[in-house]
Amino acid sequence: MRSLEERLTLAKTILRELSKEPLPRIILDKRTTYEFGTHATFEGMFQWLFQKGCLEKSGQKKRDPYCITAKGRKFLDALEALP
Repeated sequence: MRSLEERLTLAKTILRELSKEPLPRIILDKRTTYEFGTHATFEGMFQWLFQKGCLEKSGQKKRDPYCITAKGRKFLDALEALP
């Protein structure tokens, strides 16, 4: 299991990428996997953020991009405020 610091850094990276622009899941996965190493690590954090309402799908189609929610922006602001 990864440390809390590593998981929070991954969450911050995912939310930061989505705050720049809505992205399809596969592109977001590739960008974060490059930095953090494994698809499983990304998938676990992505699912957690989605279930907590920090990100949402922008449409109904399978490949529609995901975007950050207002709750996700607040969480990102809190993560960036950490030392």
